[in-house]
Amino acid sequence: MSKRKLSSLKDAQSSGAKDAKELVESVRRLETSVLSSQQNLNDIVDIFEIAKGGSAEAAFAAISSLGRIYSGLWAKELLSRSKEHKDTAAAKVSDWLRDNYNQYVGLLRTMLSHDDAAMQVAALKLLLQMIEKEGRSAGKSAGTYDFPNGSYIAVVEAVLDNGAASDHLLRSLADSYLNIYDDLRMYFYRDVAKMASPDYDPFRKGRRGGVRGSHVVEQVEAFVQNTFTVLSMVRVMPKKAAGELDSLWVAIPDGADKAELAVLSPKAHRKAFSEAWLAFMRQPLTAEIYKQVLTVMHKRIMPYMVDPKSLMDFLSNSYDAGGSVSLLALNGLFTLIAEHNLSYPQFYEKLYALFDRNLFHVKYRARFFRLFEVFLGSSHLPSYLVAAFAKRISRLALSAPPSGAVIAIPVVYNLLKAHPKCMVLIHRMPEYDEITGEEKVHEADDPYLADEPDLAKCRAIDSSLWEMQTLQNHYYPNIATLAKIFSEPFHKPKFQLEDFLDHTYNTFFESDSSRKLKKAPALAAQPPATL
Repeated sequence: MSKRKLSSLKDAQSSGAKDAKELVESVRRLETSVLSSQQNLNDIVDIFEIAKGGSAEAAFAAISSLGRIYSGLWAKELLSRSKEHKDTAAAKVSDWLRDNYNQYVGLLRTMLSHDDAAMQVAALKLLLQMIEKEGRSAGKSAGTYDFPNGSYIAVVEAVLDNGAASDHLLRSLADSYLNIYDDLRMYFYRDVAKMASPDYDPFRKGRRGGVRGSHVVEQVEAFVQNTFTVLSMVRVMPKKAAGELDSLWVAIPDGADKAELAVLSPKAHRKAFSEAWLAFMRQPLTAEIYKQVLTVMHKRIMPYMVDPKSLMDFLSNSYDAGGSVSLLALNGLFTLIAEHNLSYPQFYEKLYALFDRNLFHVKYRARFFRLFEVFLGSSHLPSYLVAAFAKRISRLALSAPPSGAVIAIPVVYNLLKAHPKCMVLIHRMPEYDEITGEEKVHEADDPYLADEPDLAKCRAIDSSLWEMQTLQNHYYPNIATLAKIFSEPFHKPKFQLEDFLDHTYNTFFESDSSRKLKKAPALAAQPPATL
C-alpha cells in the first residue's frame, strides 16, 4: 500500500472516530435538553435519527439515551393513552410520544439481529426495561398486576425467530431473566406455546404480514433451534408452593389482591411449562434436537408436567421409530408404564427387537443397558421372556467388539442370578447314544429361532448358552477369562454393571499397556546387552 493511500485511510478512520465522538456528545446534549424541560421533547426525534443512522458507538449511546428518557416518561404517566380528553393538547402530546416510543421499540427489536452480539444483548436489556416500566404504569392505573404480554411476546418472537441470534443473546435471556424472574418465565412458556401453535398469526396488528404456516423453512428452523436452546438453558423448574414465587420483573402494585393472580399460582406455572413443551414437540424437530429432547425427557420435562400421560403419543412414536431414537425413548416410556399406569402390551417385544448387531456400536449403549437392567429386574417376568433376552445377547456377543462382549457377559450372568429358572440354559445336558455312550451331535441342533420376533415362540428356553462357552476362547484374553465364570459354580454375587459400560479399545489398550508383568516372557533369542 502506498504512503498516500495509507495516509488517506488513517485520515478517514480519524474522521470517522471524530464524527462518532461528536454524535455521542450530541446525544448527551439532546438528552439533557429533553430531561430538563418538556418543551424540548422534539429533540427525541433527533436522538432517534442518530440511533438509526449513526455508527455503532453513536447508535448504542442513542438507544441508551432514549431508554432513560422513555423510562422517565413512563414514570410521569406521559406515555399512557387516555380515553378521556382525546382532543386536549396533553392527549395529543401523549399520542405523539407513544408513536415515537413504538418506533423506538421497533428499532430495538430489529437490533436483536445486529451483527454485534453486544448490541443484541443491549437491545434485549432495554426492551425488557421498557416492559417493566410499561407494566408498572399499567398496574398503577388498574390497581392490580398487569403484565404487558402484548409487548413481551413481540420481544420473545423477535428473539426466537431470529436466524442471527447469538449464543450470547440466548444465554443472556435465559440466565439474566428467565432463570431469575418468575413472571418472565411463565409468560415466556405461554408465548412459546402460542408461537408454536399451527394457527398462530405473528403478524397481527400490522406488525408485519402473513401467518406462521407460510414462513420460509429457514425461519422455522431458527425458531426450533433458538426455542430449544433457551428451554434447555432454563434451569429453574416450576415451583410447588406459592410462597416460592417471589421474584417478579413487573412488581405487584401495593394494595392489589394477590389471591387470584396467575403469576403467583404454581398450577399456572406448571400448565404454562407443559403447554410450551407439548407445543414445541409438535414442531418439525431436527434429528439432533429430537434426540436431545428424549435425553432430558425423564428428568427435566416429565416430572414437572401437569399430566405426564400427555407425552404418551410422542414417546410411543419415538419408541416405534427404531434405532437410537427408540433407545432414548425407553426411559420416558418405562416411567409412564411404571408410575402412570400406561398400557403398552408390546413393550418387551419392541425392546427385544432393538437387540441387533448395531446395538453394541451405538453412542447410547451404556445408557440403554442401565435401563435394560431395570426393565428385567422384576422377579415376576416369565422365564421364557428372560431366556429370550439372555440368548439374543449371547448370540450378538459372538460378533460384538470387545467393548460389547465385556458388557454382554455380566448382563447375562446377572439375568441368570436374578431368574434361577433360566439356569437350565447352562445346565442342559447333551443326549448320549444308549449303545455306544457317545454324545449325539445333530446339525443345527440349537432350537433357538433367532429370527422369530415373538418371545414365546423363539424357543430360547429350550436352547443353551453355548455362545458363552465359545467366548471362553475369545481372542482377547480378558474376555475369555471373564466368560469362564459360566463354567464355575454360581456363588459369586451379581456384577456391578457400571464397571463394564464405558470400556473402549482405548481403555483396553491403556489397561494392558500399563499392567506390570509378574514374570518376564520367554524369548527365543536373548536381547543384546550393548550396541
